[in-house]
Amino acid sequence: MQVFSNDQAELLDFYYEACESVPRWLETNHDDIRGFRAELAAHIRDSSEPPYSSETQWTTDEILRNLWFDVFGVEPPPGDPYPVPRERWGRYRMTTYMRDIPYRHPERVRRETQTWLDARCVSIEDLAAYREPGAEVEYSRPEPPGFRDRLAELTAAGKRSGPAEGEHAAEARADLLDAKRSYLETGHSEQAAAVDRILADREPRDE
Repeated sequence: MQVFSNDQAELLDFYYEACESVPRWLETNHDDIRGFRAELAAHIRDSSEPPYSSETQWTTDEILRNLWFDVFGVEPPPGDPYPVPRERWGRYRMTTYMRDIPYRHPERVRRETQTWLDARCVSIEDLAAYREPGAEVEYSRPEPPGFRDRLAELTAAGKRSGPAEGEHAAEARADLLDAKRSYLETGHSEQAAAVDRILADREPRDE
């Protein structure tokens, strides 16, 4: 599946513009945007996009949910078994599009950006609250109980293939543990706690 890249800084301007243009594109089905929407929804519903190299299948699905929100809005993908509650976006859960909005200077927020925020019921105050010290930040959600059983069922039904983890997921976990140790050694307890939350989100919940 080809998606709007949100991994390379040089493509961010294109990413922002694309997210803002989607309502207009959907009217004319520009570049088969409706087909892309259906494909992305299916990948989220069936966990059928293979896990990214340093991610688990769950965290990969969560990345795709962020992409859906950025591109298609607050309504979850049709059939999503684990939709993100609407009130989590912005105040607790950040996406690529929202990350660099100048929340400290609302007068600098572009009209297109404000339109995007309004359509998703996210306010500048939400973005500011996300960055408050000690804020309840949701890097991703914990993998839900039964998720691995669901993956097995989807695989047996021919809706997905591949492992539940990317080829470098173990190395990514080791890197996170190293980062946690470094934070603790330098007295950065809040950052260490954040690493703990990220690690916990990646843990399987099936027995």
